[in-house]
Amino acid sequence: MTTAATVAPDAIPAQGDPGDETARRFRYQWTLAAIACCMLLDDIEEVAEVFCEHHEDVLLKHTDGRFTGQQIKTRGSDQPVWKTGDEAVKDSCARFARLQAVFGDQFRGFQFLTNHPMYAAENGADLGFVLQQCRDAASLAAVPMVAMAFVKKVAKTAGCTHDIAFAALSKTVASDDFPKLTDARIRLVDTLLPLWPPAQQCTSAVVRQVAERLIEACGQASALAHEDLLPAYLPMSKDPVEAEVQALIEGKRITKERLLQMLDQGLNPAAPLVGDPADVVPPGSGTVDMLQAKLDAGGFSLPSIHAAEDLRNKADYLGLSWTQKYGNSSGLQRYDHVRSMVLVEGAGAFEAAKTDGKFGLVMQSQLRGRLQQRRKEGANFYDCSNEHLEGFAYALTAQCKLQWSHDRPWEKKE
Repeated sequence: MTTAATVAPDAIPAQGDPGDETARRFRYQWTLAAIACCMLLDDIEEVAEVFCEHHEDVLLKHTDGRFTGQQIKTRGSDQPVWKTGDEAVKDSCARFARLQAVFGDQFRGFQFLTNHPMYAAENGADLGFVLQQCRDAASLAAVPMVAMAFVKKVAKTAGCTHDIAFAALSKTVASDDFPKLTDARIRLVDTLLPLWPPAQQCTSAVVRQVAERLIEACGQASALAHEDLLPAYLPMSKDPVEAEVQALIEGKRITKERLLQMLDQGLNPAAPLVGDPADVVPPGSGTVDMLQAKLDAGGFSLPSIHAAEDLRNKADYLGLSWTQKYGNSSGLQRYDHVRSMVLVEGAGAFEAAKTDGKFGLVMQSQLRGRLQQRRKEGANFYDCSNEHLEGFAYALTAQCKLQWSHDRPWEKKE
């Protein structure tokens, strides 16, 4: 039998809904990845590149070409301290062992990093103590019994030999000296201040804004925004599988140059391309007939034309949803901003195709590549996917703003 609540659902916290907490923990990982990126600004650290969610939560590439893998683990303050018997601890160490099995001495070390205290009693449940015993042992045979039990558990979990598990654990360190969930952003700001000279001339609000930009960038690199970051022309390349792998890795790679670009963008975000909302061509403008005629003249097949119609509809629907979510004026300005950027790149793709005398799908590939490059450079496309952006191009086509051929046969029909 159920009893009606005496308060409204918007007045009490939800029960049994871990979604917000999960998102919070992901953001914590992104923030620690951003802190790791700050090592790129410190020559003493000898870090050349940082990868987000690549083999490990964070992968550091050092100037000598070797790597350090970092596992980042969070726990609430009401949870017990970390022990070697915890599944998360064994799984993390097993990941290190599997990387050791594949890459060997290319990894100079592994790190188990957490915001929660670790058990400290100098026995087999003490991760720091067990790892120290592995580091002190000259060989597997010299590992004390108390640590050997953990080596065997890791080997079993990883599906590797005891030797490989020992090799991984002997270069693993663990630290619980990391900020709590609520303090991570402050730690990032404090880390950034002495390493990035422009921060010293900024107000605290601006530095926090830059830090937020860096966190979001690390989040995008971690998630890869998979479909959004991969060029749509990859299937047409010589080796599409290899090209996709390289594109995925590049999306996760943060160099000093890319980091400085991220920081500068956070410091001086580009103004949106907006005008008077009254002058904006609203979503849904243009005709299907015009879109079909222009794509047909460009040599698009019937399935490609149908796909273009569908993407145009999706882009227009997104524009309409923005007006509902942000209000008519703000939503139209957002729509106009993306529309203007797509129009610029569409014009560039047309000019390139006109020079080569190749239109249609070649121009489409050009456009996709140009939009992809703009995204990599940090262009603000709001929540548009690559498919939405292409849909904007087809909406512009229906509005007579973009064409896909030199000939204009549709004018003869008018």
